[in-house]
Amino acid sequence: MINDFSKLKPEILKHKIIDSHIHIGPLGYLFMPSNNADKIIETMKEYGIKKAVCSAHSALSTVKYGVKETLSLIEKYPDFLYAYLVFNPNFEEISFKQMDENLDNKNIVGIKLHPSWHACYPRDKKYERFWGYIEERGLPVLTHSWNPDVANKAQKFSDPFFFEEIAKKHKKLKIILAHAGGRGEMLYKVISLLERNDNLYVDFAGDIFVPDLIEEYIDKTGSERILFGSDMPWIDFRFHIENILSSHISEKDRANIFSLNAQKLFKISLD
Repeated sequence: MINDFSKLKPEILKHKIIDSHIHIGPLGYLFMPSNNADKIIETMKEYGIKKAVCSAHSALSTVKYGVKETLSLIEKYPDFLYAYLVFNPNFEEISFKQMDENLDNKNIVGIKLHPSWHACYPRDKKYERFWGYIEERGLPVLTHSWNPDVANKAQKFSDPFFFEEIAKKHKKLKIILAHAGGRGEMLYKVISLLERNDNLYVDFAGDIFVPDLIEEYIDKTGSERILFGSDMPWIDFRFHIENILSSHISEKDRANIFSLNAQKLFKISLD
C-alpha cells in the first residue's frame, strides 16, 4: 500500500468515483479528529470522488435525531452527498414513520442496517415487515456483514449467510453485504452467496485489504456487483482507491467498481 497519496493523485483523477459507504457525524465513545463533514468532503473532492453515500453515525443509535442529522447533511451538500436512512428494528414503528416521511427525498438512495449494533438477527420477526416494505419501494439495502467466529461476539448477528434466505424470498430486493463478510475465510465464502443469488452485492469497506481478493471475486462473479466503499472516516478512502488501482483487473472492471455499478444501483448520475 502506498503512503504518499500525492504521488497517486494523477492516476486517481483519471477515474470517476462514487464512494457508496461512508459515515459522517460524531460518535460518542470514539475520538475522531478527522470526523468533520467539511474536511471529509473537501478531501474526497480533492482526490476526484464525485459523489458519496453516507449514513450518519448518530442514525445508528437514535432514529429521530439520526434522521434530522442525515437530512441536514444532504441539504448542505446536495450535489455531492447522498444518504441511507437507518432502519432500527428495536424502534420499528419510529423507523417506519421516518421512512414514510423521507423516502421521497431524491438524495435518500437506500437503507442501512447494522444487525450487530442493534443486536438483532436479520431473520428476527422485528425485520419481517421491513423486507417486503423496502422491496416494494425498490431501494437497495446496505447491511453490515461479518464473520461470526471472531472475538467480538456481537458479530454473530451479522453472519452474511443469514441474508441468503431473505435474498431468495425477496427477489427484487438488492442487498449489499458491506465488508464482504469481514474476516478470514468468510471473505471467500461470501463469493458462493453471490454465485447463487444475483440480487446480492458486496463492498470491501473498512480494513479489508487482502491481496488478490478482488481478482477472486471478479473471476467467480464478475465485477458488476462490487461497489467501491471506504468506511471513511474509519479508514482513509485513499487506501481503497489504491487497492483498486493496484489490482490486476481490467479498466472496465475498475470503471464498474469505481462508479458504474453505483450509478445503476442508486440511480445516481455523474453527468
